[in-house]
Amino acid sequence: MPVLLLVLMAGQAEASVFFKIVEVPTVYVSPEGEASFTIFVENLGSKSTYAGLKFRNIPEGLSIVGPRCTKWVDSGTTLEFDCQLSVEAGDISPGSYSFEVGIVATGAPPEWTEVEVIVSDDVAPRIEEAEGADSAEPEEYPPCPVVRDVGGTDEESVPGEGEEETPGFGGGAALGALALIFISERIRRR
Repeated sequence: MPVLLLVLMAGQAEASVFFKIVEVPTVYVSPEGEASFTIFVENLGSKSTYAGLKFRNIPEGLSIVGPRCTKWVDSGTTLEFDCQLSVEAGDISPGSYSFEVGIVATGAPPEWTEVEVIVSDDVAPRIEEAEGADSAEPEEYPPCPVVRDVGGTDEESVPGEGEEETPGFGGGAALGALALIFISERIRRR
């Protein structure tokens, strides 16, 4: 029994990484048009880390364009991923379609959410047409704030000096369980 308890508690001793997609829009687009959308991701784990988006089951005639993005997400916070992701309808007939968006984060379990896409001729005009003729030049995508651990100084993504990343509640519980087992074994041996 003590060994089983140790194994269970040791698994909880490490900081957890768990993300949840908390909000996805229904994307409305006309054939041969584009539409931007934003995905909201919440870090429910006890560890802050990098996270990004991935896509699967994209129907033929739709594509995701624009840069992919990886961002630092602090524990307990919700972050929007709006890195100019857009759905581009090619030769596709009007109707309802869907694809899945997932989260990429080291150590996080898979999390997939369906995004509904409505392709319709009745959708509002494209953004460029709505803004007028002065925006005829192509839109330039801003770079994603990708930060790598190469000695740079990005105040948002690197913990401040003297700050430590602490494990989740499992660390204290594991130490407490070890202490109880140690004490009970000493009492039994007397």
